[in-house]
Amino acid sequence: MTLRSIHPDRPVDPITIDILRAVTEAARAEGIDYMLVGATARDILLYHVLGLASPRGTRDVDFAVAVKDWGQFDAVKARLVASGQFKDEERALQRLYYKARDFDFPLDLVPFGDIGGERNEVAWPPDMKTIMNVAGYNDVLAAAVNVVLMPGLEGKVVSLPGLGVLKLIAWSDRGKVNPKDARDLIHLMENYTAAGNIDRVYDEEGIIEAGGYDPDLAGVYLLGKDIGRLAAPETVALLRQIIMQDFMRLVGEMIKPVRHRDNVELYVQTRLRLLLEALT
Repeated sequence: MTLRSIHPDRPVDPITIDILRAVTEAARAEGIDYMLVGATARDILLYHVLGLASPRGTRDVDFAVAVKDWGQFDAVKARLVASGQFKDEERALQRLYYKARDFDFPLDLVPFGDIGGERNEVAWPPDMKTIMNVAGYNDVLAAAVNVVLMPGLEGKVVSLPGLGVLKLIAWSDRGKVNPKDARDLIHLMENYTAAGNIDRVYDEEGIIEAGGYDPDLAGVYLLGKDIGRLAAPETVALLRQIIMQDFMRLVGEMIKPVRHRDNVELYVQTRLRLLLEALT
């Protein structure tokens, strides 16, 4: 597993560190594998490790936890609440709140693993009518990055290609009501070359050529190739299906954060087609 470190000039804020430490310790105590996902994971890798800009601030912290059933999921939550640092949110099973001095900070726990069954779908109690697609999570966990968050604290963080997988699947699940995943995806595509991949863009066979000798476009193609390397064939097939079935709707959502660019629709379409081409 890759080991990365937070840059000393860009430390993670103390409240987020407290949340990360608490969840890491609770998951390990229950013998449960886990990884940090979502916007906080993106910010840690792109900004705190690599020094790149982050598109939007967030107080949300999201962890994916590999559990066999709801009993194991509840055990992690109970351990966090018992620590005295968190309180439960009765209206949302995945939600806890970290009790800071001035604000309560949301923590979401996303269950995946055996609980998803053969269909990789989690049905939420009590009525089991709310279904969440957790396809790709097992693939992404295997490629997670180990990050030294501060001296004495390490944690698993979703890799950037893994984040691309989760963002596409989440967008297909909730994109009609929440466009943030599409917006995060275009930010990842725009920054993948700068995220420590400039040498790979030129050194790996066929990458710079696929991008028409534009290193930023080539980075999008490399992102697709990296996703293909970490994801199982059925996950890659699902990602291709998501892009092809809703190509223009996805483009429409990805345009919004980059609408200042010239020929913005062509700009986004070119990148999304390159990503799709690489997912073979």
